[in-house]
Amino acid sequence: MAHTTEAWSDDAELVREILGGSLPHFDLLYETYFPRVYRFALKRLGDPGEAEDVTQEVFMTVFKALPTFQGNSALLVWIFGITRNTVNRRFRKKRPRMESLDPGTGAHDVAGHDAPPDRAAEARRILDRCEQVIDNELTPLQRRIFHLKHLRRQSIRAISEALGKSEDAVKANLYRMRKSLLEAAPDLEALLRT
Repeated sequence: MAHTTEAWSDDAELVREILGGSLPHFDLLYETYFPRVYRFALKRLGDPGEAEDVTQEVFMTVFKALPTFQGNSALLVWIFGITRNTVNRRFRKKRPRMESLDPGTGAHDVAGHDAPPDRAAEARRILDRCEQVIDNELTPLQRRIFHLKHLRRQSIRAISEALGKSEDAVKANLYRMRKSLLEAAPDLEALLRT
């Protein structure tokens, strides 16, 4: 591929290669646009952790929606449309309302939020599939990254420093893990949004 500012000369050719199953071509797209998408999300959200999550979500959406790319605009413009929509959804999410739990404030009237039994069972089934993927399909490095990012809530920078890996390597592993999890449990994304 010829090197331009995007590291390829033809968006349609790159998309064809990715849709044909070329992981190196998707990695090229990811590595080229990840910093731009992340900076955009960080500027809008002001929170590095939220920006990382949004950026990962954008590339999951790009991967799933790539067959719909028609080339009516540059690939970068199309990806930034997805990015804007993803950031806007973050702004529209309801923020939890804080209530005082002091006696005499009506806190005892707050209803519980237990999920209905059928939704709880479905969530457990999805999480069981995710656990199987984590235990059986992820490499030891990916399991460590998963633990640091999702259980210990570490930033990508902290993870890269702790593991002696580049931030891009950590991001690529996070992307591959999310892809594996969503392939094994396609309902996971909907569960996490509720």
